[in-house]
Amino acid sequence: MLRDFSDNELTAQILSYLWDQGSWGEIYTNYTKMKKRLHHIVKNDGKNIEKKVKELSKINWVEIHKNGDTISLSPIYKIMIKNFRDQYLD
Repeated sequence: MLRDFSDNELTAQILSYLWDQGSWGEIYTNYTKMKKRLHHIVKNDGKNIEKKVKELSKINWVEIHKNGDTISLSPIYKIMIKNFRDQYLD
C-alpha cells in the first residue's frame, strides 16, 4: 500500500532497510534492489528515495560504492543511525 511518508519517516525507512540487510562499510547492498523494494510502500515511484539517499550521503550516513550501484551505512555513525531509526519508525 503506497503511503506519503514525511521526510524523516522516509529516511528512517531507508536506514532500516540497510540496517536489516546488514549493509555496513564494505558490506553493501544493491541500490536498484533497495529502490524496487521500497517503492512498493513509497509514493512518487522512488524519486523521493533517490533524493533522500543523496542527502544521507552528503551527511556521510550512507556510503555510495561502485559508481552508485551499491550503498551501505557508515559504521562511524552507527549510534546516531540507530537512534534516528528508532525515533521515526512505528
